[in-house]
Amino acid sequence: MGPRTHKVLQLALVDEQMIFREGLRALIDQEPDLEVVAHAATVPALEEWDIEPDVVVTEIALSDAAHDEVIERLRHRFDDAAIVALTVLDDLPTVRQVLAAGADGYVLKSANATDLLAGVRAVARGDLYLQPSVGTAFASPRPVDRVETGEVAGLTPKEIEVLKLLALGHTNAEIAELTGSSLRTIEARRAHIQQKLHCHTRAELVRIAFDAGLLRL
Repeated sequence: MGPRTHKVLQLALVDEQMIFREGLRALIDQEPDLEVVAHAATVPALEEWDIEPDVVVTEIALSDAAHDEVIERLRHRFDDAAIVALTVLDDLPTVRQVLAAGADGYVLKSANATDLLAGVRAVARGDLYLQPSVGTAFASPRPVDRVETGEVAGLTPKEIEVLKLLALGHTNAEIAELTGSSLRTIEARRAHIQQKLHCHTRAELVRIAFDAGLLRL
């Protein structure tokens, strides 16, 4: 995702319920740094708009497309936009499927406004965002030093700990604070993790963390 040039972040909304879109638009437009520039009931309807939003907030449970297809179509049409899934669906397979399809954020419709607004701003910065309650629900109790199989077999326990926290949506600075390490140390560990796992995006790290059992529902 490229650098943002708008002083005010431009958003597009997709949801089949008009009353929900209107309410969400009213909420977002109260924020001085956010502006809704388009909203539609379906992805094809949004594709007709001549816009290049910074962030697309979308329901993934749409009647005309599968969950991952919603994300893939939006990614194809708005390739420079970050995408936040705002949905009622909270099961692990769906979260994983949607993130693998290219979503940058996942927020439940039961969330409070603070979580959604934080997610919009986070993905616009280039971060992955999982609503805190969703991220907590996916945290595995398995000790990191007992994860010995799969793609993470070559990682050290400390690198696995960083991988898990990255997959939960934490920034490098937050991980440094949570682990009592320096920011430079966390940046180095993240670089080593990406090199060992041959991946370059946070979405890939999330998939690997799921596969390794570091995240669960």
